[in-house]
Parts: sequence; structure tokens; C-alpha cells
Amino acid sequence: MASAEQLLISKVLSDRALVEVIDLGLRPKHFSDNYKNIWSWLLDFWQTHSEIPTERALNTEYPSVSLGDASGESLSRLVEEVIDGHRKSKVSELMTEALPLLSGGDTKAAIAVLASGLQDVAGETALSRDVDLVEHWESRLDRYAEMRERPDKLVGISTGFPGLDRLTAGIRPQQLVTFVGEAKRGKSMLTMVMAITANTNGLSPLMVSFEMSAEEQAARYDAYVAKVSHTGLLRGMSTKEEVGRLDKELRLRKNRSPFVIVEDIASSTTVSSLAAKIKQHDPGIVFVDGVYMMDDETGEPKGSPQALTNITRSLKRLAQQYKVPIVITTQVLSAKLSSRVSRRVTADAIGYSSSFVQDSDIVMSVEKDPDYEDRSIVRVLMSRTSPHGEVTIKWDWDNMDFTEIGEDDDDDDEERDDFHDW
Repeated sequence: MASAEQLLISKVLSDRALVEVIDLGLRPKHFSDNYKNIWSWLLDFWQTHSEIPTERALNTEYPSVSLGDASGESLSRLVEEVIDGHRKSKVSELMTEALPLLSGGDTKAAIAVLASGLQDVAGETALSRDVDLVEHWESRLDRYAEMRERPDKLVGISTGFPGLDRLTAGIRPQQLVTFVGEAKRGKSMLTMVMAITANTNGLSPLMVSFEMSAEEQAARYDAYVAKVSHTGLLRGMSTKEEVGRLDKELRLRKNRSPFVIVEDIASSTTVSSLAAKIKQHDPGIVFVDGVYMMDDETGEPKGSPQALTNITRSLKRLAQQYKVPIVITTQVLSAKLSSRVSRRVTADAIGYSSSFVQDSDIVMSVEKDPDYEDRSIVRVLMSRTSPHGEVTIKWDWDNMDFTEIGEDDDDDDEERDDFHDW
């Protein structure tokens, strides 16, 4: 009985369907050793002679190869069978490599081999997509018209901050968005506000937390939605009125989409395990707070430049594969900040790897406002889709109220300050 590889090659020759198969994502590496060389020869023949070889030409080059009758076979189904056979072969190789490690008691190394290999298998079988810009002009006009009618002019997910929304037009599917800043500058709370906003608008956020427990994150969530003191909530010092407000808000939200926190104090999350979580929970947006603490599946030391490069590249591919935005936070190298006073973040100050800039669609910094203790400046440092700009956010932790301060607000503050001085 002819194999799927034999039938596929026969089908390509008889139907002259090489381009269709290439468009379906088939590559020489998807064939077993017996047929990989044949497929490579077929591609070389096509590129050299600008035509698909005949069966006679194939028999002349490979006289011992026999092909089956594929006249009743589906081309796309045969491609699926060949790719699936490749996947099975690769998984079998991974298991063969991992089993000795597992038997020797090195479970962590075995998991690393499997996780890294499975990620590679998933990536190398992903299909590309061709779009004819001339043919599809009408659908683009319809999309632009629909965007124009939106009152908020957003094309993505709201950040919860109007100024950031105006700059970014929202966070879009397949984007990798990075927030950078010094420790304790509000990056974690900023992403929590974004996640709550997404959930309020009907999406299901998935948030990976390395430095805070699920209970701590839950307390931030509860305090923010009820606008009660976070510290008071944690210390059992909430007033009766605050408890009542919290009860009301949580009851109002009980029928919303899920909001999932992944607690990982041991920092063992990898890109593959994150992919599994995405597949399990099907979120509308993903947050990784403290991405520099993720494990690299190739075994590079945690936090090293190569490990971070591997992680950011893989996260970008993950966002594209699952068509979901991924928002990450990382720290800056304080010694490289532009000034001891302003503490302004530049691209050079982003910690340990240039891959954050290279792989991210948007990079935003979170900086201390040098003039006000209770304010932070969020700047768009680099973006493929939006202009540079900045917004100022005022942090009121007692009432969990984090709002933008506009120019008018600054003027009012200056007038009040002048009045008190006078």
C-alpha cells in the first residue's frame, strides 16, 4: 500500500499542483528520509526549468521509486497526512531523547527537552498567509469606514487610560507590548488596570505573576473595582461601608468573563507552558508581569541576554499563532537612565537584551514624575503603529484611583500652588 508521501508526490506530478502544495506549508523537512531528497529534487527541477517534472523524469532520476495511484485522493488531505507524520516522528524523537534523562532522575532536563522540542514542532508546521492588496481593497475600505464610526476611535483593546488609547489606538491581536521601568514604579498595577478594563469590556484576561501571590493580586483586583484602600483590605482595616461596596461590586461582576491569575512564585513558567495556558483558558489578552523571570526552554541561564532573546522571540510568535495580544513587563538598568533626577528611560536602558525593542510592537516606559511623588509618566518609546507621546498618571493608593492628569489639571495644580504660596 502506497504511503501518504508516495501518493502526494504522485498527485503533484499528475495534477501539476506544486504551487498549491507549497502554499499549504509543505517543506522538504516534513518528509521522511526516503522521500526528502525526492521532494527537494522536484523543487530544484521546478526552479531550474520553470515547470513541474513528469513522472518519466522522476523515474529517470530515481528508477527504484514507485508511486501509487492518487487520482481519487484529496491534495490538502495528503498534505495534512504528511505533516502529521512529520509531527509524530519529531515527537517520537523527543521522547527517545527525554526518556534517558527521566530514567536518570533529571526530570527538569527531560521537561526542558520536551517543551523546547514541542514548541519547535508547532512553529515549523505553522502556515503563512498570502493577501492580495489589489483584490481585497473593498474589504479594507469597509474596515476603515467601520473604524471611523467608532466613537472612541479604538482598533484594539482599551488600556483603561484615554491618553494611552489615543496614542496606541488600543492593544491589538498578535501584538507584543512591553512596559519597562525601574522597580516599584507601578508597572504591575498598570497592567492590572489594563486587565480589569479588558474584563469590564467583555474579554477574558490571563495574567502570569512571578513576584506576587494569587491572593495579593486578587486583593489588588478587589480594591480597585470597589475603590477601597488596598492596604486596609490586606490588614483587615476596611470600614463597614467599604466592605459593603466591595460586596456589591464583586456581585455585579460574578457573571463576567473569567479573569485568570497564574501564580508562579517558583518562576518555572516557560513559553510552552504559557501556550498551554492560552489553549486551556482561551483569553482575549495575556499579561506576563516580570518576563525576565521566565524560564528559557533551551537551558540558557535565567535572565541572561540569550535567554531573554529566546523568550521575547517566542512570545511574539505565540501572539501571532494564537492571535492574542501579549503584554509583558521588564525592568531597566538603573545605571543607564538618562539622569539621576529625571530617571528618564531610553531604549539603551532596557534590561539585558535588545530583543525587547526588536520583537515588541510597542515599548512603553513607566517613570517617576520628577515633580510629583504621586505621579508616573508613561511614554511610548517605540512603536510600529503609533506616534511617540506620553501621559501622566496620578496614583491614589488609598482610594485605588489611578487616573490620567491632563494639561488642564497641571495648570490647576500650579494655580493652587501659587495661591498657597501667596
